[in-house]
Amino acid sequence: MNDFVESAKNFVNSAVSRTSWEAQKQLRVRSKQSEIDKLMEQRTQLLNELAQIAMQLYQQGKLVDPGLSRLCASMMELDHDVNNRNMQMQEIKKENYPADQFAPAPTSSYAPPPVVPYTQPVQPGMPPTGAAPQAGVRCPNCGNELRPGALYCRSCGAKLR
Repeated sequence: MNDFVESAKNFVNSAVSRTSWEAQKQLRVRSKQSEIDKLMEQRTQLLNELAQIAMQLYQQGKLVDPGLSRLCASMMELDHDVNNRNMQMQEIKKENYPADQFAPAPTSSYAPPPVVPYTQPVQPGMPPTGAAPQAGVRCPNCGNELRPGALYCRSCGAKLR
């Protein structure tokens, strides 16, 4: 019994140690990911600054590299397209709901169909379909008396409706 307790104790200690190590590993990974994210943010800021300088040179006609000039021209086209779509979006947002456009059209010649009550023929010894059996009515299957409103015969289980 002592060996079992010692073995269980070692197993628990091992599991706690492994869990602690995994938690510390996750903290180190998150720390490194945070450092990488900050460096990538700085890189993005530098690229934005580089792009602004290149765009200024392009607009001043001082950018001589054809590759950079092509990229700047494409960026200007994109900026123009974004501005156009922003204006279109603002116009869409300003639109009002045209309630009269979607209102139902008046109906002038509609007449509902006539209501004709449906009657089903009654079989002898059976109550009409949809109607509850009345007191004193007997089951058509076994002949036992049915209680009022019964759907099934209590004696034989025959369906009454």
